[in-house]
Amino acid sequence: MAGEALRIRRSARFKVRKNPSAAPVERVLTVKETVSAFAHPALKAIGQHRVLLTAGLVATIVIPFLLGGARTLSTASEIAAEGYAALLLLVTTSWLARALKLHLLLRRLKTPTPFARSLGISLASDLAFAVTPAGVGGYVASVYYLKQAGASTSGAATITTMDQFSDLVFFAISVPLAALALAGSGQPQAVTTASLIAAALTSALLVAIWLARARISSFLTTPTALPDRPSRLQQGWHALRTFLASMSAQISPVVSSEPIFLFWILGLTALQWLTRYGVFWLTLLLLGHAVSFALTFLLQVAVLHAAVWTGIPAGGGGAELGLTATLAPWIAPADTATALIIWRAATLYTSVLVGSIAIVVLAKKNGGDGVPDPDASDRT
Repeated sequence: MAGEALRIRRSARFKVRKNPSAAPVERVLTVKETVSAFAHPALKAIGQHRVLLTAGLVATIVIPFLLGGARTLSTASEIAAEGYAALLLLVTTSWLARALKLHLLLRRLKTPTPFARSLGISLASDLAFAVTPAGVGGYVASVYYLKQAGASTSGAATITTMDQFSDLVFFAISVPLAALALAGSGQPQAVTTASLIAAALTSALLVAIWLARARISSFLTTPTALPDRPSRLQQGWHALRTFLASMSAQISPVVSSEPIFLFWILGLTALQWLTRYGVFWLTLLLLGHAVSFALTFLLQVAVLHAAVWTGIPAGGGGAELGLTATLAPWIAPADTATALIIWRAATLYTSVLVGSIAIVVLAKKNGGDGVPDPDASDRT
């Protein structure tokens, strides 16, 4: 990877220095050249994690069967077809809500895109979030496919950032509301306390960023004088600040939008996550276990985010063990096992399937290249 990039740089130096009178100026790599130089090693590195990915997905299947035994699937067959249709409706609504959110952000940054393509980008990045360690591939996939749709590098990074920022705002609001809904309901006090503390920390972070926004913007946009022969570290720092300044300029029209636009973004974010986390609650209800929606919501928020930090794709069974343990006071582990299989089938395996289809369709739309020509702001 480094050798290929170095070869391109050396070639650029040679072309400039063929003229003896020319100054020894080093041509800066474009985004397209950088992606080309690093694409093959990056794909090879992903291939090296196939064992980890397979282990993580297998664990999400094996653990519920170890908990529930042979009756796991037989219990699942007792749910009527209408129940599975309702689960599919919740999952589809979640997909459409996030796709529409990305679609609105693309239009706000003057990158008009057909909704079908926005949906494909959403499904493909969801797949990357699900099957990469700690979900880091989701951020890379989002930027990559948003650039395919015509956004600049900084614009794609801005949309990805605003997508995640809206998620943080939603959880900062919803988690304390769910915790307050459980207060006085006889649920363990530890769940309510931990939820309120986590929400308070998230809210404090968001408020700190908002209050320091002017200082952060000034820091990013103020030019820095470089010496005549700057070092590579100084050049890299200058390039980073230029890129972040471009992002800051693109974030401004989003955060300063009319209230109705921000309402749509937050409303779609709420719909995305409430329907997604509602799948497990509805599954338990269809199996005859009327558990509070607020409780299942908080448990999923805590367990799924903790499973991300295992570094194993799909949590490596950590979410299954966590939900089984926390629901043990209300539901027997053998009964939880059936709910876990159905829940994973609806939210993980189906996402992997449709996400894979979306990746193939997006690749065909882009002619197999996938790297648009960068504009002037994308040079690094």
